[in-house]
Amino acid sequence: MSQFTFKYIVLICTFLLSFTSYAADTRPNIVVILSDDSGYTDLGTFGGEIETPNLDQLANEGIRFSNFYSNARCSPTRATLLTGVDAAQVGFGGGVVGDWVRELPFKAHRGRLPYEQPLISELLSNNGYQTMMAGKWHLGGSYIKEHPKAMSPGWISSHSGMKLTQEEMDLDYLGLPPQRGFQKSFVFHGAQGNLFATPEDKHEYYEGNKRAKLKYDYNYNMRCYAGNAFSKKHYSACDGKSGKAFYATDGMTDRAIDMIKEASTEKEPFFMYVAYRAPHKPLQAPEELVQKYLKRYENLQSVADARHEGLVETGMFAKDVNTTNNNYMWTKQDKEKIDQYRLQAAVHAAMVEKVDENVGKLIQGLKDTGEYENTLILYFSDNGAASHIGDLMNIPYKGVKALLWEGGARTHAIANWPGVTKPGTITDNVVWVGDIVPTILEITDTTFPEKFRGETPRKPDGRSVMATLKGEKMAPPEVIFNNDKGQQSVVYQGRWKLLIEAGWYLQTLAKPGIAYELYDLDNDPGETNNLASQKPELVAKLTAMCDKWRIENEIVDYAEIIKIKPNDPY
Repeated sequence: MSQFTFKYIVLICTFLLSFTSYAADTRPNIVVILSDDSGYTDLGTFGGEIETPNLDQLANEGIRFSNFYSNARCSPTRATLLTGVDAAQVGFGGGVVGDWVRELPFKAHRGRLPYEQPLISELLSNNGYQTMMAGKWHLGGSYIKEHPKAMSPGWISSHSGMKLTQEEMDLDYLGLPPQRGFQKSFVFHGAQGNLFATPEDKHEYYEGNKRAKLKYDYNYNMRCYAGNAFSKKHYSACDGKSGKAFYATDGMTDRAIDMIKEASTEKEPFFMYVAYRAPHKPLQAPEELVQKYLKRYENLQSVADARHEGLVETGMFAKDVNTTNNNYMWTKQDKEKIDQYRLQAAVHAAMVEKVDENVGKLIQGLKDTGEYENTLILYFSDNGAASHIGDLMNIPYKGVKALLWEGGARTHAIANWPGVTKPGTITDNVVWVGDIVPTILEITDTTFPEKFRGETPRKPDGRSVMATLKGEKMAPPEVIFNNDKGQQSVVYQGRWKLLIEAGWYLQTLAKPGIAYELYDLDNDPGETNNLASQKPELVAKLTAMCDKWRIENEIVDYAEIIKIKPNDPY
């Protein structure tokens, strides 16, 4: 071989390698958008009256899920969303949430994600994806490692029966988004805090591992509802103020769009997790929107009836099934309390409209960067609407956030993937939040590892629902279990639902015996006809399955938990 020929071959090989390394990765982008405490019928395409044109368009151009199950509470849903496993397997069992005051010295209730169980962000980051997050974390972790003197007293006072060690501080640091696979993150770590922040206010937002520098680009007339002494002390200062401010829903979206623009310049696809703080308390929104919904909510019973009828018209709820009449809050109280409820409903609706507006901005950001056509967008709520407003916003379903009836656990959900999801589709397939990780793994050709950080991780408890995204029929999962502060539930084969001691703990504790409720969701989605006494064999079978699941998941009896946290049920 001549020297010239050899140099020529080397030049060709170099060119081919260069071309290959810079060739675009054609795998799709994934954008997961999570709202916080939004009711099943809050969206127009799910029967609601709140103006949600962007989410409605996303739904009409994609697929709606009529039977999508969360874990009925903030942190447990988020834990399963990012890991694909039962929440108790990653420290969020039994209704535990990711705050120091809720953390417990039990594996299933630790309130912080274990470092040995991979998150979808870590798996995708290791497989050629850019990974980004903007929004609420609420899965434990802190910077006590960096501020031990200042933060140790608070940790010690809130962790009965636990010891603060260097390892504990290290693990808290490793529990935060930048250490869990998110290459870029703009995050609010906890659960609650003012959604409005003025330039004079302290804030708790972080860019990566550093306190974020907020932008105060918009002018607001601020409505900050405070209905009790605690809220008045912590969340009422912004009420009635006007001027430049940071509003969480707007600010998180702006940062997410910036990340998308940056990511679009790279050859790798991206995973974007946007976790809004709305419409979770505190109830705060621009005054103009609040006033719009106050006018609309003059007659809340007509709103409730219209939501029910609207959902029936979509075909996602049968016309002739019974429902529970939970209209006490807007019909049976005195006028002053009903007016306060109307105001809460109006602020809730305003917050949802702001979420919709910002989803529209996100979608436009994807289109402006040329990424929209190759992006799967998933949108859903972490649970049903909460007790202060949920009886209205979850209609026609029974129950609220943190209670295991359908209103607490079933949420609206949308998927949109141009060229894959068929526009205008509604699926009745039963889908659980734990199915998202396996689905993303399949879509992105990502293998779940046999070993992770030297340990054997738990494989996802969910299943891929790629067939559902394509519009195909799938059999329901055999079981979907849940446990929350003394309550236990299981949805069996998508039809039968057993609840054990459903309801608020102090109320169920005050009643003698153990309450069993069995519902046929195919014919009674409103959970009005308790069949437990008519089907004792099925109740016994499902109870045994629940007992086995609780033992396998190491769920601690709630009576033992409140010995450590006596104020937890309140």
